[in-house]
Amino acid sequence: MKSRTKKTVAGIAALSGLALGGATVAGAVSGSNQNAARHQGETALTGDTASRVRAAALAKTGGGTVERVETDLDGHAAYEAHIVKADGTRVTVYVDKQFNVVGVESGPAGRARGNEKALIGDTASRVRAAALAKTGGGTVERVEADADGHAAYEAHIVKADGTHVTVYVDKQFDVVRVDAGPA
Repeated sequence: MKSRTKKTVAGIAALSGLALGGATVAGAVSGSNQNAARHQGETALTGDTASRVRAAALAKTGGGTVERVETDLDGHAAYEAHIVKADGTRVTVYVDKQFNVVGVESGPAGRARGNEKALIGDTASRVRAAALAKTGGGTVERVEADADGHAAYEAHIVKADGTHVTVYVDKQFDVVRVDAGPA
């Protein structure tokens, strides 16, 4: 009897782990839309073009987290990639139609504010997934440490209806608060 109970508990634990992992991945993939264009008139890149712009930009920066890739309307190049480097600094890498890097600009609009440091890697992914699960999806504008004392982290999201929300997430990646309004 004990063996059967152990197997049942182990089975439930395994299924729970798979469900949680799948939900995290699905949330990160479906809602993070890291390629959503930020400025009116700029278009998010997809497919081979997005992959080639990402690759060129990451090669230039020596790695990092690509937030989004899009067309460039400011006249620097055909495309731009917004990247958070390993040290938390943000750069915009400009790429021409032949996928050559033609420029790099530090500190684009939308970066972390004040004492709030941009999140990268696994922490950024987990905060993004928790926030998107809470809001039911949307476009993540940025994820960063919260310097205001609401929680450990915050995610700034534009929901499908166009409303802006800030989602506060604790160190266990649980949502503790959601504030409406521009961030």
